Amino acid sequence: MSQLQIIKYEYIAKSTYKSLLLVIFYSFLNLPSFAQKLKSDTTLQFNFSDLSRNKGSVIVFFDTDCPICQKYTRLLKEINQQYSAQGIKVYVVYPHNHVDIAAIRGFKTEYQFDLPIYFDKKQKLLHQLKGSVTPEVFLLNNQGRTIYHGAIDNWFYGLGKSRTKATENYLLNAIDALIKGENIKITYHEPIGCAL
Repeated sequence: MSQLQIIKYEYIAKSTYKSLLLVIFYSFLNLPSFAQKLKSDTTLQFNFSDLSRNKGSVIVFFDTDCPICQKYTRLLKEINQQYSAQGIKVYVVYPHNHVDIAAIRGFKTEYQFDLPIYFDKKQKLLHQLKGSVTPEVFLLNNQGRTIYHGAIDNWFYGLGKSRTKATENYLLNAIDALIKGENIKITYHEPIGCAL
């Protein structure tokens, strides 16, 4: 092998190595914070690295004082119960720096809400996923990629404006498509809720 071929080979090897490092670095920038852990009102913790164990993860930014969130408590419980056996898990995230545990316990008792509520006090997860209102949902696949986000359904079409019942179920449709391995037709629908 000539000196020129050796230099060329070393250059290609170094370039490939640098490119690989850049790909790895930027892929971590585009993914949610895998090292992030959030405490909850129970003994459970939210750890982003655990989401890879689920077929899909529904992250819901949720405020116990928001009237729209209050109306979705039953549906969120039903989604968790109906889909948990199929590998879909619901994570309810409270994205505020002040947490009143007594008020949250009172809310859970009043609405018979048995899902853990995780506290994103520094709003790292909120900013990572770019949430803006409550309730706002993010459906992630087991690689941590958001495949649907926005409104749960079309029950509310404005603040204080709602239909008798939802006629389009964006989140449920996305979950069903994920389970069946189909393409998700609607990947975003503007959420209606309490501004963050």
